[in-house]
Amino acid sequence: MPGYSVRRDDASGPFFDGAADGRLLVRRCPACGRWYPPQQVACADGTTAEWVDAAGTATLVTWGIDAAPPLDPQLGAADGSAVLALVELTEGPWMYAAIVGADPATLHEGAPLTVRFVRPGEGETIPVFAPA
Repeated sequence: MPGYSVRRDDASGPFFDGAADGRLLVRRCPACGRWYPPQQVACADGTTAEWVDAAGTATLVTWGIDAAPPLDPQLGAADGSAVLALVELTEGPWMYAAIVGADPATLHEGAPLTVRFVRPGEGETIPVFAPA
């Protein structure tokens, strides 16, 4: 199977630069202070959102388990399956991420998670989450 990799574009460059440095970047409105996920470019009021560091902690909202091997071994759960999840960052935004190093049978809504960074294939370093 060919390797899995993630590629950047102009809009995602700062996000991937942060991940390569071990920093989870999200967006925040400088006018009102509201936090947004990485893909949100502007606040609801139209103000351009700035890139800021997130704490790197989250809670599990929901997840799905794919029993097939993950696209890259670094993206796998403890049992070799792939777990894709929606997590709520401590700052409030929700984002999609792989859950790594977890026993899927023990996952539960509200489980505390911590960010980790992996570089699958030849592409960019990406954030994933593991049980805290």
